[in-house]
Amino acid sequence: MKPHLGRPAMRLPPQKRFQGMALIEALVASAVMGIGLAGATRLTLYTLQTAGDTRQQGVAHALGVDAMACHQSDRALCVMNQAVTVQGTTYTLQSQLSPRAELALVDIEVRVQWPALGRAQSDPNGGAALSAGTGQGLGQLILYSSRDQVPTWLGVSLP
Repeated sequence: MKPHLGRPAMRLPPQKRFQGMALIEALVASAVMGIGLAGATRLTLYTLQTAGDTRQQGVAHALGVDAMACHQSDRALCVMNQAVTVQGTTYTLQSQLSPRAELALVDIEVRVQWPALGRAQSDPNGGAALSAGTGQGLGQLILYSSRDQVPTWLGVSLP
């Protein structure tokens, strides 16, 4: 056996050795869990906002397609400008008809606008359409089409 050259190591009882470790572990675990919950909450809020934006864009598209179909069919009762409220959001529809005499065509433009709360919506020019001073964005959808000016009595007959 080797001779022992120093003092023998002092050993503490097992309950005294790790006395403060449980508190530190609990604090670190709480911090990690808090960061995870904050991330999950932010993700949930972003998902809800995106779902609301998608719903508004879907309603705007349906309203725009209905207005476009009315103008393409050349019905006399088509409204050029109107405001429609769906599920608490007011959508403004504006239609513009521009005849092109040299081609016997009518260009149709249907513009749908609505207030988009929370984040700025992009406009067709690539920038953000944010109202000045209000912090409220403006969602916008523009549909383009054309129809011919052939009289309806000259239409195609069905077999």
